[in-house]
Amino acid sequence: MARYANTPGAACSWPTRRCPHRRLPCRRTHRSGWYKAPRPHKTMTLEETTMMKQTMRATLAALAVAGALAAQASQPAAAADAPHCAAIRLYVPYAAGGGTDVSARLIGSKLGAELKIPVIIENRPGAKSVIAYQALLRDPPDGCAYLYDNSSHSLQAVYKGLPYDPAKDFRPVAMVATAPNVFVVNPAFPAKTMKEFIAYAKAHPGKVTYASFGVGSTSHLSGEVLNSAAGINMVHVPYRGSAPAVADLMGGNVQAIFVDPLTAKPLMDTGKVRGLAVIGAQRVPSSPDLPSMGELGIEDLSVPGWWGVFARTGVPDAVIQDMSQRLARIAADPEVKEKMAALGAQAYSGTTADFAATIAKDAARWQKVVRERNLVLE
Repeated sequence: MARYANTPGAACSWPTRRCPHRRLPCRRTHRSGWYKAPRPHKTMTLEETTMMKQTMRATLAALAVAGALAAQASQPAAAADAPHCAAIRLYVPYAAGGGTDVSARLIGSKLGAELKIPVIIENRPGAKSVIAYQALLRDPPDGCAYLYDNSSHSLQAVYKGLPYDPAKDFRPVAMVATAPNVFVVNPAFPAKTMKEFIAYAKAHPGKVTYASFGVGSTSHLSGEVLNSAAGINMVHVPYRGSAPAVADLMGGNVQAIFVDPLTAKPLMDTGKVRGLAVIGAQRVPSSPDLPSMGELGIEDLSVPGWWGVFARTGVPDAVIQDMSQRLARIAADPEVKEKMAALGAQAYSGTTADFAATIAKDAARWQKVVRERNLVLE
C-alpha cells in the first residue's frame, strides 16, 4: 500500500488504521494532487551529535563577539548624540512667572521639539537657589537633568557654608541669552538721568535708599558696586523677593532698585518707574533710550546679566558638547530671538568655553565688591 498523506488539515475518508510511519492514505480532496510525505528523520550517531553541538557553540561565540564589537564601535556616536532619556528635567531655582522661568520654558519647549521627548520644568525656589542645585545633584549624571539659572549663579562664589562646591560640582553647558538688569527709580525722584542721580546721591550721602530682593542677591551687590564705582553712599533696604521690593519702590518707600528687564519694561512703559541705565557695555534694543553703565564709565557694571544651562559634574563631555550645540542652534532660531527680545533679553549663541569665561569674570567681580565692602554673605 502506498504511503501518502493528504494536505494538512484535510479530512480523511479511509479507516483510521495507521501505517508503520503514522501516515494515512487519504483520498484526493483538491486539485493540487497528492504529495509525498517526508521521510522519517535519521537517527544521529554520538559523533555527529557532538560535532553539531561544537559547531553551534562556535557560531554563538562568534556572534557574541561580533555584537560586542559593533556596540563598542557605535558607542562614541551614541554618546555624542542626545542621551536616550525618557524626558529631560530642567530645574529652575525661582518661582513660576519670572523672567528666568519664562525664558526657561521657551528654551525647554524648543529643546523638547528637537529631541522629540518631553522637557519638564521643575521650579525649586528658595534658600538662594540651593534647593534647586541640590535637586540636580541628586539626579544621576546621565545627561537627563539640567538646571536653568541666571547670572545670580556667580554669586555662589562668595557665599559661605554652601552644601556643595559650585565650581567643582557643576558644569556650564551654554549661555542662551543676555538679560541686562535695569536701574530704575520712583517717578517722583528728582533725577531724570543717571548722571543726575549720581550727583544727587553725592550731595545727599546716606539719604538715598535702594531696594534689593534680599541680602546677597544681584540687586543687592549691584547697588554696592555702584556705591564703590560712583563714590556714593546709598542705603540698602533688603526685601524677601522682588514683588514687595518693586511694590515699595512704586509706593515711594524706597527710591531705586536694580530689576530684571521683564519686570522693568512694562513698568517703564506705563510710567510707574523711571529707567536710568542698563547694566552692560552697550545699549539694548528693548530700551534704546537708556544708556549702558559701560557707556557712563562704570566699568564694574558693564557685564550684563545672562540666562544659561548647567549640568552636574560627571555628565560625559560628549553629552555636554552635544547639548551645548543644540542650545546654540535654538538660541539662533528667529522665533526664539523675537520672544527673548519681548522679555527684554537678547538670545545668545556661544560655546561652553565662552560661558565658563563669563561666569569666572562675574565671580571675580562679586568677590571684589564683597572684599571691598567687607560683606559677609551666608
